[in-house]
Amino acid sequence: MRRLEVEPTTSVQPGPLRRIAPAALVILGLAAAAALWTSGGKSGWASPFLRAYVAAWCCYFLAAVVVTRAARLPRWVLWWIVIAALGLRIAALETRVPLTTDYWRYLWDGRVAKSGINPYLYPPDAPELRHLRDQNWRRIWAKHIPTLYPPTAEALFAGVARLRPSDPELFRWVFTAVDVGCVLLLIALLRRTQRPPERVIWYAWCPLPITETAIGAHVDGLGLFLLLLAFQLAARRGSRVGPLSSVSLAAAVLAKGFALLALPFFVKRGGWKSLVWFSATCAVLLAPFAGVGPRLFGGLTQYLAHWETNSSVFLLISQNLSPVTEYHFAIARVVTTAAVLAFVVWLARRQKPGMEWLMGATFAALAAQLLVSAPTMPWYATWTTPLLCWWAIPGWVLFTLTLSLQYYARWLWPGDTAAHYALLWLGYTPVYALLIGHYAYWRLSLRRSATSRTA
Repeated sequence: MRRLEVEPTTSVQPGPLRRIAPAALVILGLAAAAALWTSGGKSGWASPFLRAYVAAWCCYFLAAVVVTRAARLPRWVLWWIVIAALGLRIAALETRVPLTTDYWRYLWDGRVAKSGINPYLYPPDAPELRHLRDQNWRRIWAKHIPTLYPPTAEALFAGVARLRPSDPELFRWVFTAVDVGCVLLLIALLRRTQRPPERVIWYAWCPLPITETAIGAHVDGLGLFLLLLAFQLAARRGSRVGPLSSVSLAAAVLAKGFALLALPFFVKRGGWKSLVWFSATCAVLLAPFAGVGPRLFGGLTQYLAHWETNSSVFLLISQNLSPVTEYHFAIARVVTTAAVLAFVVWLARRQKPGMEWLMGATFAALAAQLLVSAPTMPWYATWTTPLLCWWAIPGWVLFTLTLSLQYYARWLWPGDTAAHYALLWLGYTPVYALLIGHYAYWRLSLRRSATSRTA
């Protein structure tokens, strides 16, 4: 898609940079791993984690810029990028920072499924599930809400619960392995699209997916892996969406719903047959849980009806409407959802050949969802980080830093609403400024290019 193609496929190689680039990458990789290794604090966790995150992000940014500007790097550099990416994740695995409590819900859902009860039927505090409570039950978030995780995720939860029913540590290892799989798939996709494979560093060393999978153990990494696999399967067919791509996309949607935004682009590329394969796969995955009927989406409905954490446009709409109507939250949900869907339709109508349009349209839709709708959690941004491997958009590069900082810095001032709003303004303002400025610069460049061709 033309709007996202803001960088040339190849870059100019300054002479001195070529000589120092390999050594710089080795030093920066080791420094980033050391920062993540020390991210846990003995007293409190937010401040040490944020310092470590900023240090690791600075190393990552410098290394990614070096790779982007340096052409014809030695072959071993790609191996070093992959090895260092693995080392960064291992360093994060050694960190015990309470970024989330979601994995306790994963264990609970797996425990419920293992007992033969549909996990969508009851919330954790239901009397019907009292006999399943263990020492971890009190750690579960939102006990009054039935699970909101889709069937692909629930199947994984049930499998892990059979192997390790009381300890969430296995989730961190499983999602880290999946995240490494994302790195390998991105390398394959970069090669398929004639891009330097070393550009995988924009994802492989980014602290955001590293911390949210290896420390936070979020299921988003599984959904992203399945989405990237769908891309790779399409790339092997010359960017044509076939049955396997559609099956993988369906599994991604039912791992975490964000991948549903890619469906119009896959159908646009693959035709009605891809929609049939997608629908059939969803039916198969939903079948074991379909007995609960509408309750299947009860937890997700409640979540979307009440949570807007860390949002920007959604929060502005809701707050400005709150003096006018008590339905301000619902109106904000409808308005932002309609805006995202309109953007998806607009993108689908601008279809272009090749894999970069399919990936670019998908990542653009996911980015719009994060910016416009709510909630906007750091782990949700894992879905969009791969776009940097093709389009290192300055505003989105910064977003991988500010999103985590503004979210986790809230624990420095717990309960201080004014501080939380200030963090949102400090985090989002430079991101939007860079995104708008970058778009304006791109439009001006197009206009100048068109003028020079007609002159």
